[in-house]
Amino acid sequence: MKRINLIIILIFTVLSLQLDAQTGINSPYSRYGLGQLYLENLNTVSVAMGGLGIALHDPTILNPANPASYGTLDSSAFLFEVGVSGNATTLKTNTLTESGYDATLSYIFIGFPITRWWRSGAGIMPFSKIGYNVQVLVPVDNFSDVVHSFSGDGGLNRVFWGNGFNISENLRVGIDASYLFGQSSRLSMIFYPDSSNIFGTKVENHISVGDFIFDYGIQYDLKLGEKTKLTIGATYAQKFNLSANYNYLSKTIIGGYNGLLEQVVDTIEYRPDEEGSIVLPARLGFGLALTNEGNWMIGADFEWQKWKEFEAFGVEDSLSNSWRVTLGGAFTPKHTNISSIFKRMTYRAGLRYNQSYLKFYNNPITEFGISFGVSFPLKNSKTGIDLGVDFGRRGTTDNNLIQENFFDISLGVSIQENWFQKRKYR
Repeated sequence: MKRINLIIILIFTVLSLQLDAQTGINSPYSRYGLGQLYLENLNTVSVAMGGLGIALHDPTILNPANPASYGTLDSSAFLFEVGVSGNATTLKTNTLTESGYDATLSYIFIGFPITRWWRSGAGIMPFSKIGYNVQVLVPVDNFSDVVHSFSGDGGLNRVFWGNGFNISENLRVGIDASYLFGQSSRLSMIFYPDSSNIFGTKVENHISVGDFIFDYGIQYDLKLGEKTKLTIGATYAQKFNLSANYNYLSKTIIGGYNGLLEQVVDTIEYRPDEEGSIVLPARLGFGLALTNEGNWMIGADFEWQKWKEFEAFGVEDSLSNSWRVTLGGAFTPKHTNISSIFKRMTYRAGLRYNQSYLKFYNNPITEFGISFGVSFPLKNSKTGIDLGVDFGRRGTTDNNLIQENFFDISLGVSIQENWFQKRKYR
């Protein structure tokens, strides 16, 4: 079985390296704030339940949505998880439609026991992504058309080390120490495609971030029956000032568009290596999960973040406070080794509604998603293959805004081995 697990790890590693080269998104809304956030869909199991996670705990799954959940990891096993994901998005306005796709490595997690009351987990995953390329043409009578061009790419990644502590049989607390790092580039241009005698303007800014943040969590199990329990969970992340570095360059140019060679006429402003900070606002979440051991689970999450506090290098971005509601559940027909594969599989579903930190013309940019998924357990093993799909809509076409219809698919593998168990010989 360990040989099979090693083969699975190698396959996912090769696949992840190939997909990582194609990483990118196509969302005009990622221009603002930190870009498109990945605070909910943390792993394939979470994707399949709409991002549910604050009150969840499972000895075979690492759940970064709440570090207190690490306390229920198997006391004698080492856990390894890896996932890849793909996305297809259709952008729609009142007059135009455009489609795009991307694929990427989603996460790598490990979990392991330290003592009987202390478990630990670590991993890497995306925190936010930026990817857009938009051109707006403004006709001007008796003059050249004016084109405003905006593009950007990059984002932040999260490397974390978390610890969960069992205070009592039913109470757990946890803390995640995460290092956020990454770079983003944003470019804006104004040019006049009908005239080569009018100078254009090009503005480039590059931001790099590297700093620590901390998340805290708590879970409490309330036993309702022999196999039934209600888990109450809460998470909190305080406000942080992330250390960042900023490079800004604006210049007057000729060309630089539609394949024309760019010629710099003059530098308007240049600010290299400017040190500062980005304010990451406080976040608070609550969750409930009703579980019948080995059979079914239903749960709900609510999360809120104070994005009105966001600013970068002392400049606010007019963001709104965000919130999301998630409902999800899982069902395993019959969890025994002699059952058929279809009865041993775990089926998941969920839905969510998010109000993002963006608002245009008094229209909040909201997101609605429906998700499904399934886990395929390997017989006589604690290894499983997880599949999750998520589709929905982000934004609106009202007031000439953009609506994004998306379809996400996530594939993960969870491998658990009793590496800490001593063999006995007779």
